[in-house]
Amino acid sequence: MTSLSPAARDVINADKVRSAIVRRSRGREDHPEVSRWLQTHFFRWAINRFAHVLSVQSVAQWRTCIGTGQPPEWFVGKLAAGNTAMIYIDPEHHLLREHELRMVEFFHARLASRLAGKFHRITFDAADAAWRKDHERMQRRRTLGWWPSQPHALTEVVTTPHGRFVELKATGNTLRAEMAYESFHMQHCLGQFADHATLEGGYGELYARNCEQGRTRLFSLRDNNNRPHVTVSLTEDLGEWSLEQIKGKQNATAQAKYAQDVLCLLNTLRPRDAGSTDMMRLGIVARHGADEISYVAFGDLQQPVRQHALLAAFPHLLNLHPRPDPFAQWLALGAGAAIVDEVTSPHGPVLAALLTMNTDEPGAQARMRLSDALSNTFPQWLAPVTDDVGTSRSGWLRRLLARSGPATTHHAQRHRRWALALAELLFYRLGMDGDTGRLQLAAPPTVPARVRAQIEAELAIEDSGAETAIERFCARFFRVPYFEHPQLVDVRDDGREDAARNLLAWHAMRQSYVLRLLVAWGLLDESRGWPLLLLNAQRVQDCFNDWLDFGSAAARGHATWLQWNDPQVRHAKATEVAFRDFHDEFGCVWKRLHWSDFNLAQAVAPLAMRANG
Repeated sequence: MTSLSPAARDVINADKVRSAIVRRSRGREDHPEVSRWLQTHFFRWAINRFAHVLSVQSVAQWRTCIGTGQPPEWFVGKLAAGNTAMIYIDPEHHLLREHELRMVEFFHARLASRLAGKFHRITFDAADAAWRKDHERMQRRRTLGWWPSQPHALTEVVTTPHGRFVELKATGNTLRAEMAYESFHMQHCLGQFADHATLEGGYGELYARNCEQGRTRLFSLRDNNNRPHVTVSLTEDLGEWSLEQIKGKQNATAQAKYAQDVLCLLNTLRPRDAGSTDMMRLGIVARHGADEISYVAFGDLQQPVRQHALLAAFPHLLNLHPRPDPFAQWLALGAGAAIVDEVTSPHGPVLAALLTMNTDEPGAQARMRLSDALSNTFPQWLAPVTDDVGTSRSGWLRRLLARSGPATTHHAQRHRRWALALAELLFYRLGMDGDTGRLQLAAPPTVPARVRAQIEAELAIEDSGAETAIERFCARFFRVPYFEHPQLVDVRDDGREDAARNLLAWHAMRQSYVLRLLVAWGLLDESRGWPLLLLNAQRVQDCFNDWLDFGSAAARGHATWLQWNDPQVRHAKATEVAFRDFHDEFGCVWKRLHWSDFNLAQAVAPLAMRANG
């Protein structure tokens, strides 16, 4: 998904977004004033400013978002008029629902205040800021509102490694006192009542009423001293119980050591998975069987395809990966992982890629820290600790390509030829030879003009300027935007298609192709391009078994991406057909390059040792 500016908002399903807000409000039985505010102020915020949207620039994309059938005349008319800035908002997006719940909490806590009847005057920004201040104030005043815990208010559900999960089953003031006890220790809003003596009003009022009316169930992880450590809530949703929240202290993600305790509870209750971000932050994954749902820790997931998809969609799971090998690290880097401090043994080329992009670590101090990590983890690359961006980015490259003897020159040429060959399939589709034998980074000059127009539009060169667009391309070179598509997390391990791996292959192939074109057009300097191309080749070498594996995975990745964006797209398999033809060619360059001929770690090591000697 992408983030669009407020000025460009043209939502094709605004009516569906409003309907979803109304439906959820009725299901919660919100107060009429709260419901009215949601339908006006919250709806306007969602339409104008909610960031997680999908761009809709064609009839095919309209069908992908809305469904089959003929789009309405107004949509077709806008397309004909050149309006390609239309967007789609998922009415059930978990972050949209999370913001909505915050606002419900805020206004229900003020139904008995002087603001009652004036909710329509409060803007979304004001309400959101006040909600945040409320929660900060709760943390500062956490010593207030303590009530003793009552054993008869709790029902034990399951024994866990760190204690037991209990359900708050009482009613009336007994329930409210137990909620206040929970909030006193957990420092969150569950049992924060406006009146500490009568246990009425405030944030606690909403949760207490929902529990008493059978719309919410509350569970608490208690240790042997009855101290709470995790609070879990379920909500009634279309006749089923679904997971709503899993909170640690101060509304933060529960500590990782309590993940097994939460797993025990979830596998005892087996609530419906509603896409809880709290659950995913804790590294817990839902498994959908034929008749029921179960839950498992990400690290114990025995389905590689599912594991790859989740890691690509949620890069923080790299911390919980049982075997963070180079492939897992490249995958997580493609999704935005920081790598440093996230794995015990970072892969050197992955760190080098981070340093080469030089975007997530923009300050001099941050660059020095990343350079130190690269030097400590991968000393043969001798990453210099310097403020000079150019030196820190390409010092290893100059050593690799240095002309210090015939053997070294041949070594460098072999690696350059191998890296240049990554994009050969895409040049073959254009009816061209990528001409890797020249050892020139620039693509052949006979590339059709229409290709340049396509690439420049894709990079938004005309809108943002060539310099800005190229800087953005380099700064995000190893990020895989395909991983942001919502269908990735729905991938199941059927033993055939590894969508995340295939999309990584397609991205690597196409990035090499685009990079060579940009150099040919004079938009990208070779000194910036060579490090990216060689590290991209190392990414391919680390993640795939041979040329056949890489090429077929890239072709499948291209087909997957096309089908996700338009299930009825024609020629979705064109790249797969081109790959088979390309690989069958007698003079196919991939057949002349041994897969084992490329290893930057070994290539740089002898030069580094020679330099140190």
